[in-house]
Amino acid sequence: MRKRSPKVCSSQDVDRLSNLPNHIIHHILSFLDAKYAVQTSVLAKGWRNLWTSVHVLHLNSNSFRRLGRFKKFVVAVLNKLNHNSTAGTFLFTYRGRIDDYLKKRVIYFASFHGVGHLVLDLGCKRPPVSQALLNCQTFKTIKLKNATFTTSFGFSKLTTLHLKHCLFSLVSNCFDFSDCLPNLSSLSLLGCDFTRFKVLKISGPQLLNVTIRSMWYSYGGLSKGCKVEISAPKLTFFSYKESHVLDFSVINLPSLQHADVDVFLSYEEEKKDIQCLLKFFQGLYNVQSATLSYSTIQVCQDDYHICCVSASFICGFKSSF
Repeated sequence: MRKRSPKVCSSQDVDRLSNLPNHIIHHILSFLDAKYAVQTSVLAKGWRNLWTSVHVLHLNSNSFRRLGRFKKFVVAVLNKLNHNSTAGTFLFTYRGRIDDYLKKRVIYFASFHGVGHLVLDLGCKRPPVSQALLNCQTFKTIKLKNATFTTSFGFSKLTTLHLKHCLFSLVSNCFDFSDCLPNLSSLSLLGCDFTRFKVLKISGPQLLNVTIRSMWYSYGGLSKGCKVEISAPKLTFFSYKESHVLDFSVINLPSLQHADVDVFLSYEEEKKDIQCLLKFFQGLYNVQSATLSYSTIQVCQDDYHICCVSASFICGFKSSF
C-alpha cells in the first residue's frame, strides 16, 4: 500500500499577521480609523479585543455616511474603553453641528483617561470648550479646531498648541499665552478670533516656534486698534503668513533664526499698514534668514521708507534667503 506523503502547508496558509507580537499589531492598528480597527475583531479569537489596547484612537465622522450611526459607534467604543483605555493619542473629527451629549462623552474621555496628545475638531458651530477639558493636566499636545474658549485655561505640561478657527470670548482687555501655558514651545494660530481683546500677547520663556496665519482686522480676527506683543527669548522660527499687517507694538526675539513673512495691505488703511510694516521689519533686525512672499516684496518696493529698512534688513542676514 502506497504511503501518503505528509501534507506541507503552503506559505499562503500561514497566518503570519497573528504570529506577530502584540505591540507590533497595536502599532499597525494605530494607523487605522477606529471603524476599521474594530472590524479586525472578527478575524480570529485572538483579535477579538486587540483593538481596545491601541495607543492611538481615531474617530472620524467622514468614515460614516450617516451621522446618527457615527454617534452610536462613538458611544459604543467609548463605553468599551471606559475602564481599560490605553490610548495616549485621541483624534476626533466631526462634520456638521455636534450635539451636547456626544460632545460631553468625547470631552469626558479625553479629560479623564490620561490622553497626552489630543486632536479635536468639534464641527462647524464652534461650541464652547468644557471646564473639564480646560482643567486636564495630562495634555502635552493639543490641536483644536472650531471651538470657543469662554474661560481661562492652564495646561502645565502642554508643549504644543495648534488652534484653527477658534473663538476667544473671555471677558478681558488683554490675553497673554504665557500666563496659562508656561512650558509651551510651539504655538500655531490659524484664523482665530481675538476681537474681544485690545492687546494680544504672544510670549513664553520656552517658546521656540510661532505660526500666525489668516489674521485680519476684520472677518473675526482682531479688533481695530488691537496691539500685538510678541516676546520670546528662545524663539528661533516665526511664520507670519496670509495676514493683514498687524500692529506689533512689541517685538523681542533675540534668538530668531528664520522668519517666513507673507502679508498684504488693507485698502482702507494703507498708510497705517505701511508704518506698521516698517516697525515690524525694524523689530526683526537680528534675524539670520527670511522667506518673503512676492506680495511682501512688492509692498517693500512701492514704499521708499520700507524699501530702505528692508534693504538693510536683508543685508544684515547672516545667511541668504
